[in-house]
Amino acid sequence: MRRVSSLLRPATGAVALALLAGPAGAAVTVSVEQHEFVVSGTTANEVVRYMNSHALTGDHGHAYANIHPDYQLSLTTSESGGICRPSQVDVHIDFDLTLPVAADASEMRGRTRWAWNGFAQFARNHEAHHQSSYTACASGFVAEAWRQSASECFELESDIREMLRDMRRDCELKQVPFDRQQSRVLAGLSIFAMARYERR
Repeated sequence: MRRVSSLLRPATGAVALALLAGPAGAAVTVSVEQHEFVVSGTTANEVVRYMNSHALTGDHGHAYANIHPDYQLSLTTSESGGICRPSQVDVHIDFDLTLPVAADASEMRGRTRWAWNGFAQFARNHEAHHQSSYTACASGFVAEAWRQSASECFELESDIREMLRDMRRDCELKQVPFDRQQSRVLAGLSIFAMARYERR
């Protein structure tokens, strides 16, 4: 699914989770700020037309849903015997999550509501996959950072921060094949098939 991050209505606020990763003193924590992309319409054609005409612009173009990670690194190091090693490596990921919500769900006919619910579930699952992937990338980074050492602590801290930048870039690239595969699935969902039929 294409991914988005703007023109959104705030929803339920932040949800915080904590995930241990690596040795003692190393952790990945997660918070999720939730938003709604409110979609008007009571027929499949109206819903799809609204989403397309109000498509949201994000990291990878126009989209119906989005999750955007913001990584925050807390790092301390200590020197012993002429070697500097990490003493704590924490990464907090602040996710900005946006999911589509029907403004007129109660007015949809049964088949349309069923098709909408299938689309909304697809969007939730899609973004949950991205969240899991981003979190796994951060956990891998923490484990790798813990294994680093240098003769000077400033050098070690610089190296680890560069590793974080590389991880962010590489993890974003990992999302592309999944999005491409999911875009083909998205086009075949019932809500879009019904919209095409209604436009005939």
